[in-house]
Amino acid sequence: MLLRLSEISVSYPRRGGGKVALDRISLDVDRGQMVGVFGPSGAGKTTLLRVAAGLQRPASGTVIYKGDRLDQMPTAELRRLRRCEVSCVWAGESSQDRLSVLDHVALPLLIDGRHRRASERRAREALIACEADACLGMEMQELSDGERQLVDIARALVSEPRLLLADAPTSRLSIVEQERIMTLLSSLAREANVGVLVTHSDAEAVLRADPTFYLRDGKIVDPQEAEPGKLYRLPTAGSGRAAADA
Repeated sequence: MLLRLSEISVSYPRRGGGKVALDRISLDVDRGQMVGVFGPSGAGKTTLLRVAAGLQRPASGTVIYKGDRLDQMPTAELRRLRRCEVSCVWAGESSQDRLSVLDHVALPLLIDGRHRRASERRAREALIACEADACLGMEMQELSDGERQLVDIARALVSEPRLLLADAPTSRLSIVEQERIMTLLSSLAREANVGVLVTHSDAEAVLRADPTFYLRDGKIVDPQEAEPGKLYRLPTAGSGRAAADA
């Protein structure tokens, strides 16, 4: 097993009482597998990814990465893992708009002390793999939302990670762009043998994932309890896509 979250709980202090972000969450991600988590805003999806990335320690529970306790690793080792093995794509993450696309994608390797020429070569390969090579020669500020998402995924893959964590990678994109990016992530898991954990507010956006979990109020619950009017239901046998009322 590549990543195992076991009985993870996280709370945040709030005036008048604490906010439970995660309540005894357990899930596994293996290499070659894409796992999806969907749920409404505030359900705990981003906190889940932060814990999985070692950016936040849980109040209780264990995070096992390749057999080691990630939640107990020293800060220096966690930083090394995020440079070399665990990559993240965060929703709404600000990009260096003044950078060229090539420099933006190559930056993690340059920060790691790699040679510029080799870093740029690897960046081009990652952009081609993400079908974003048309963006070469452009600056980040010139990109559309869909192009930026593809380029950010290429940047996350440039270090050839074993685990990719993606926080709502298709938010604010068209249906065509959503399909393109989720197909890319699914292919990445299958063909590059990478473990992928992806979150979204919409069940339809993570239908390519297997398994898929519904997160609500910090708990994993039955997907069929998804609330109409807020997000799509997962399809059941014999049913079509049930869209939320607009």
